[in-house]
Formats: sequence, structure tokens, C-alpha cells
Amino acid sequence: MSTDTSAPPATTTASGRARTVALVVILIASFMDLLDATILNVTLPSIREDLDASSAQLQWLLAGYTLAFALGIITGARLGDLYGYRRVFLVGVAGFTLASALCAAAPNAELLVATRVVQGVFAAAMVPQVLSQIQLMYAPQERGGAMAAFSSLNGLASAVGPILGAALLEADLFGQSWRVVFWLNVPIGVVALVVASRVLPEGRAEQRPRLDPMGMLISGAGLVLVLYPLIAGSEERPWPAWTYVCLGLGVVVLFLFYRYEKGLSGSGKTPLIEMSLFRLRSVGGGLLLQFLFFLPVMGFFLTFMQMLQAGLDMSPMAAGVAILPWPIATTIGAGLGAAVLLPKIGRATVQLGLVVLAVGFLLLTFTARSADPDMTWLDFLPGVAVGGLGLGLTVAPLAALTLENIPGEHASSGSGLFNTVAQIAASVGVAVMGTIFFAVRDSHADGRAHGFAPGFITTMWASLGFVAVCFVVSFMLPKKSAPKSW
Repeated sequence: MSTDTSAPPATTTASGRARTVALVVILIASFMDLLDATILNVTLPSIREDLDASSAQLQWLLAGYTLAFALGIITGARLGDLYGYRRVFLVGVAGFTLASALCAAAPNAELLVATRVVQGVFAAAMVPQVLSQIQLMYAPQERGGAMAAFSSLNGLASAVGPILGAALLEADLFGQSWRVVFWLNVPIGVVALVVASRVLPEGRAEQRPRLDPMGMLISGAGLVLVLYPLIAGSEERPWPAWTYVCLGLGVVVLFLFYRYEKGLSGSGKTPLIEMSLFRLRSVGGGLLLQFLFFLPVMGFFLTFMQMLQAGLDMSPMAAGVAILPWPIATTIGAGLGAAVLLPKIGRATVQLGLVVLAVGFLLLTFTARSADPDMTWLDFLPGVAVGGLGLGLTVAPLAALTLENIPGEHASSGSGLFNTVAQIAASVGVAVMGTIFFAVRDSHADGRAHGFAPGFITTMWASLGFVAVCFVVSFMLPKKSAPKSW
């Protein structure tokens, strides 16, 4: 994540053991956020059974969190600039911890969805302060190790989440089943809160940007108007008239948001999104590509876990093992793509990644066609490993090429926008792919794997269509990478 600051915070004189402890604390807090996203996919079938959750509610458990996070992350960064990184971080950790406890205690699916949204709001306050604190505590020449540790968290959470979630489910600690994955955050959050209040330095940006609460409200309203009918539509066939009206209103509100932000930018005020960045072909194309790319990728995790556990009756642990090769291959692909291929072949690295991802999706499609309860994680290994490799080859080079031509004074805004688009795409991807998956599953309830395999196969073909569009859009990226420092 990137803080959306106009100037980096001044470095403090913190050093030695206290600084190391402070770094560990903020990285643990960031890891809690990342782990929550990966661990939940494994627990969804258990939540569905325990709370009698509908298909739409399962989708909202994922989409509601990422949407709240996406809408709040830029504002969360600016709150740190205005009121101090330490103070806003502590508020974020406290709120995230309390929301985790409420998730664990939720008596029904409706309250669980609501508390997940609250989790996302406080995560948006907590996470942006992590990089700000690293900037605050470390001089530029010292940040390499701290930044490497921060960057590795995503891959670590992706690998640990499915296995940890499965282990907790099977252990059924204190008879809490899936609730343990949320209770786990409580002691960690309390310890992080106590330690952080003592060791984190206080600091804020020298140049403080203004908040844009109106922009946040308008964009939030538009996205909810689009997402709600997509998710609710998975419960009704055919879609009722109100869903189309809602979608149309959402598009209108998002257009109004664009006009409002453009007006703020033109008048010299601080918009939520710096609209002038879209004049750059690489930025517009890169953000569009990122949005289209994450639709199938984020939808995949929801549908794959549903097919394995609810369709093929795999245990949570077996399902966790089945998805584990994905993050491992992603880490390998990201290193290969960013460090080796991008400097040599530039844009073609992203295109190669898209082709590899498509091959992975095709392998999974053909495997699912013969799905039966006797299958093991080894049957899905080729498709999962190849798909994860394609993801890794795509994501890191895509970020570099999208942000390459952004002027230095807008580097933080561009990075914040890039991360926001990824989170929004995650929400929309869960909504779109989930709607397709559950609709097909319900229409094949008499056949293979209770309709879960046909649902997964259909989402894979839809995903391949998105990947094909991504390949076309990728030609808007710069041909070659010219690394810059800002």
C-alpha cells in the first residue's frame, strides 16, 4: 500500500531495539489485514452451514470488506498526514480488533457481514500508516530491509492463510469452529495496541492535504449501487427490474463522481483521486488492465474453494493444501517477472503472464470437467501452479509499467490510486464471478458435484474471456521499462 502524502515524513532518530520492535508491531498489524482476506475463503463453507448464510451473504463477506477498504485507504493515509501516523494507526488497530471480536460473536450472517465492513473501514485507517512509519523511522538508505519485509507479507499471508484457516477449523478450538479465525485477531491486536502505544514515534506530513469526504461518499454510493444488484441478483432468477434500475443509477453516480473530482482538481483543491493522471496513456491503460485482471483472479478464490469443499467434499485442510501452490508460484513469478524479464522485454512480460494465467485456467477447467469426490489436491496441482505463476508474472511488472510515467509530485497519489483500483476490482470480481457461479450451480443441482463443478467451469470460461480482453488492453502499456526513483 502507499500513503497518499504530498511529502514524506521527516525521519526520526529512532534506532536499535526500540525501532526493531516498532517495525515488528506495524508489520504484524498489516499481516492481520492480509491474513483475514486469505483465511476467510477456506472458512466460507463452514460459515454457510453454521449461519445458514445465503450465496449473496457469502459474497458480501468478501466484497464488503474489500470495498470498505478500497474506499477508505486514501482517506486513511490523509488522516495520518493530518492527525499523526501513530495516533491514526492506534485507532485503526483498536477498531480492527474490536470489529474482529464482533465478527467472532456474530449470531447471524447479517451481523457478520456488517462487522466485516467495519473491519474494512478500520483496516483502511491502519494499513496506510505502516509505510509512513517506515519512512519516519528509517533514513532512505536504511529502508531496504524494512521494505522487503513489508513486501513479503502478501505472499506470506497467501501461503499461510489457507493452511492456518483449515487447521483452526479442524481443531475446532473451544467448539468455536470458524469463529476462531476472528478471535485470533483479538489477542494479537491487543498486544500490538499496547506495544505500539509505547514504541511508535509520532509524526505527520509537513504539507497536509485536505480530506475529500464528499468524494468518498459519492464514490461509495456509486459502487454500492453497482455491487448490490450484482450480488443480490445471484439469489433471484430472472433478475427483477429493480436490479437494472440500480445498476443504471450506479453508473450515473460514478459519472457524477468523475465530474466532481475533475472539478476539484481543476480548481486547485485536493481531490480523492488526481484526475490529471488519467491523461497519461500508461496510467489509464494500466489501471483499466489491473481492474479487468483482478476480476477473474479474485473471483477464482471464492469459486475454487466452494467447489472443493462444498462440491467435492474435501476437508478444509485438503482444500488449503490444494490452493497452496498458487501463492508459492506467484512469489516465484513476481520475482522472475520484475527482476529478470521486465528490464529485458518490458510490456511483453505482462503479456506472457496473461498467457500463462490463461493456460492455468484452461487446465483447471478441464480438470473440473471430470470432478468427483475421489479427487485430491494433486489433480488440481498443474492448473493451480501454472495459474499462480501467471499471476506473479503479471502483477509486479504491471505496477511498474503503470506508474512509470507519473511525475514525482504525484507518485504517492498514483500508487494510492493503483492500490485502490485493485481493492475495488476484488469486490467487483467476487460479485460478478460469484453471481455466475451460484446461478449455474443452482441450475445444475441434480448433477455433477451438486452443480458446483459446472458453476466453476462456467466462471473459468468467463475468466478466460476477461484475460483475453486484458491482453488487448495491455498494448496501452509502455513497451519498455525505464526504472526511475521517486
